[in-house]
Order: sequence, then C-alpha cells, then structure tokens
Amino acid sequence: MSRKHVPFLLTALTAFLLYGCQTELSPEQLTADHLSTTPAESQEPASTPIPTLLPISIASPEPQPLLQEPITILYAGDAMFDWSVKEAIAMHGPDFPFVHVKEEVEKSDFAFINLESAVTLENDKDNNQIYNFKSNPESLIGLKNAAFDMVSVANNHSMDFLQKGFLDTLDNLDKAGLLYVGGGLNAKEAYSAKSIILKGKKVKFLAFSRFIPTGDWFAGTNKPGIAQAYDRKPVLDAIAHEREDADYVLTYIHWGVEMKNQPEKWQRDFARQMIDAGADAIVGSHVHVLQGFEFYKGKPIAYSIGNFLFPDYVSGPKADTGLLYLTLNGDRIDMSFHPYYIEKNQIVPKGDAYVKKQQTYLETISYGVTLDGPKVLMQEEMASLQASTK
Repeated sequence: MSRKHVPFLLTALTAFLLYGCQTELSPEQLTADHLSTTPAESQEPASTPIPTLLPISIASPEPQPLLQEPITILYAGDAMFDWSVKEAIAMHGPDFPFVHVKEEVEKSDFAFINLESAVTLENDKDNNQIYNFKSNPESLIGLKNAAFDMVSVANNHSMDFLQKGFLDTLDNLDKAGLLYVGGGLNAKEAYSAKSIILKGKKVKFLAFSRFIPTGDWFAGTNKPGIAQAYDRKPVLDAIAHEREDADYVLTYIHWGVEMKNQPEKWQRDFARQMIDAGADAIVGSHVHVLQGFEFYKGKPIAYSIGNFLFPDYVSGPKADTGLLYLTLNGDRIDMSFHPYYIEKNQIVPKGDAYVKKQQTYLETISYGVTLDGPKVLMQEEMASLQASTK
C-alpha cells in the first residue's frame, strides 16, 4: 500500500469509531474516567456520556534495508605510448589504440590504468634507465575518450625524463581531465588517496611502486616524485589512514620479477599485509605478463594484469592482456577478468577459443580460485554453487 492512502484510512477509522461504535459500548465499559462531569460540578441533568476514544494503533510496514547498487571498477595494466604506438597515434589519431575496448570500458562506473610513459616534450632524460619512454600530450585524449578516469604514475617510467618531465606529465594529466595517484609534488601528495564518491559510497584509490631505477625518484617532504613501496611502512600507514573514513580502499602496486607468471613469496606476504592494514583489493602489474589471482579474507588480489597497450614488438604472453573488473557490493567484492590481446598498437578481442584458453591458463597459475567464465571465484564458493545445482 502506498503512503498516500494512509491519511484517508485514518479519517475513515476515526469517523467509524465516533459515530458507528459509541453506542456499542456497554455500561460496564464506561468507567469514571469516561464521564465528562461529576454531580458536584453541575446540577444539570446528566446527559448521555460520550466515551473517551481509546488510541488506535496502525502498524507501519517494517522498514526494508536499502540494498546497495553494485559499483563496478575497471582496471587495465601498463599503457606505454612511445615507439610504434606514438607513430600509430600520429597517423590514425589518439582514439585508435582503444577502438575495440572503449565500449567495454564505458560500462564501468570508474576506470583505472597505469600510465607507463612520461607525457612531455622534454628531451633531458634519466641515464639510469636503459629505455626512456615518453609520449605527446595528445595521447591522453585517447585515454580520456576511451572512458578512463584515473591513471597511476607509480611506476618505473613516469620520471624517465627527470623531474621536469614528471611535472609536465602531471600538468598534462590535469589539462586532459584525468586524475592521477601514486605520485605528486611531495610525499604527502604521493602517498595520499584520491577519493571518489560512486553511488553514494566513498571509494579511495592508492598506488605505489616497488620497482624504481633510483632513489632520486622517491617523493620527499618538499620534493616531487612517486610513492615507493620498498619500505612497507609508509605504504601500510597510508592504507590504514585512508581506511578510517572510506567505504572501500583499492590499492594498485607496480611490482614483481619481469616475465615470471607467478608472484614471489614476498609479494603474497605483502599483499596480505596491505589487506590487513585496510585495503579491500590489490591489483598489480609491471612484469609484462599475466599472473594469477587469489583471495585473502575474502578480498581479491590480482598479482599482475600485464601489459595493456604496448608497441607492436610484443607477442605471445607479453601481448596477452585483459580488463579486470572489481564489483563492490556491500561487504562482498567480486572479481572477473576479460581477456584481450595486443596487436598492431591496439587492444583487440581474439575470439571465444582464445578467451577459454586464457581462462584455463589463469586458473592453473592462481591460488585457491576457480574461473567460471570471466568470474574469479574462491574454490569453496564454486563447490557450493555446484552442490546447490545438483
């Protein structure tokens, strides 16, 4: 029954009680409390007493708990915009790399990617690096048009063109309307989360790097740089601090041993420490290949989601990529992964056979999980689902 009918019912009930019920009360029901006067107060003949109406309670419907609308966060891996990618953008425009994934990205409530290049016209480079990557500001238009919202600058290429190139990168991200995390003008900014309100919930994003060519890149008290994760304490402190007023804390980390398809023991330990400190999910990249998945205390861990956009020299495992989805739904956080492939400077779908092959492979290199199509499930959860369908 809608709320607008309640006043009408109350009026009808009151009229019924006043005029339809008062003569039904027996003398025994009329106590002294029901009489309007006493003989001492009036010498007039007593009139027919009018009974006092007893309160009528109309039970209200039990309030139903408000169901949270699920929030979908999309993560993509390392995007490198130099070499053949830069040439392709110059020839075909900034949207070219993303034409096959844009529609998928747009379905998410918020999309995050690792920016594996400086965005600058600076030429003075860091000679500690074997390779120095940079792209033109135009490349950021493609990311924005493809519906990405935020980038991580916590990686081993953001400062390839030193502090000047890094500051140019931050400035160009601002101009493009892209948020960034994992670096800043000082350590306080680098280790601070970006807070986004999504469907009424405060979601916080953090980013750190455990692979950096030199300590000169570390953000300092009054020094621009990135949030390093060699020392775990500032990482864990930052997570615990952001946890205090957040509904969700999502943590990206650049880490691992290149070309290895499974994490090191220290990574699994560190992931657990971050979750114990208050992180709701851990997403990693850097190693140029995909690694597996795990859950700890019900929180998802994706150890490496691989390259996402890389020049046309990549092939095989280095070209395997995909889109990782985290679905935030109350206390539950679901994880799913949709495989794609890097080919000729674009991210492209490869068909059902490829997808099935990748899902089977990822299950074999994961820990205690089963892949049910794109869904990454804890094995006990999958067993329960199977038992319920028998």
